[in-house]
Amino acid sequence: MTRFYAMAFAAFGLIAFSVPAWAQIGDATRGERMYRACIAAIRSSPNRNMTGPSLAEVWNRKAGSLASFPRYSPALKSAGIIWNDDTLDEWIKDPQHFIPGTR
Repeated sequence: MTRFYAMAFAAFGLIAFSVPAWAQIGDATRGERMYRACIAAIRSSPNRNMTGPSLAEVWNRKAGSLASFPRYSPALKSAGIIWNDDTLDEWIKDPQHFIPGTR
């Protein structure tokens, strides 16, 4: 998975977890449409937070630890998760199951 697509999926996951019906397997057009809707809230530029935190340098960063983003849920801040390919994949699949109580 290229870094760009991983960031796109991470952005999608951060927004889409609140509406599980959005996650439909095998529909690339819908995925692109959802990504475009989410990108307004999440950026990949360092220290450029929007509704969600910047995804710049997300790999090997502890979940909920970006100092410039104060709105993490307590569950995410205390999860002890380090973002990598495996943890981001699990987060995107089912954020509430992966880190219960997150928002």
